[in-house]
Amino acid sequence: MQLQKTIPAMVKTLKATWCREFLEMSPQYRSIRGAMRDRLDTCYWCGHKFDDGEMMSLACFVGSIGNRVLCCDCADELLASEESSSTE
Repeated sequence: MQLQKTIPAMVKTLKATWCREFLEMSPQYRSIRGAMRDRLDTCYWCGHKFDDGEMMSLACFVGSIGNRVLCCDCADELLASEESSSTE
């Protein structure tokens, strides 16, 4: 499983071991995470800010990155990369 995007003059690739649907963004979640350094209120990969009621996914990235939240589009892209790599 991996995510890949082109950044000027290079391609950034991150490998993940797993990705799962996590939870729904809510005002209660925002108040709990509000005092923490990493609020986990935006997608780690594309920067999309989650709206209330929107589902978040959690992925475990290899290396020092660890667990990060992803929007549904980025999670789908990550899961699709696993399917395409397993068929090759």
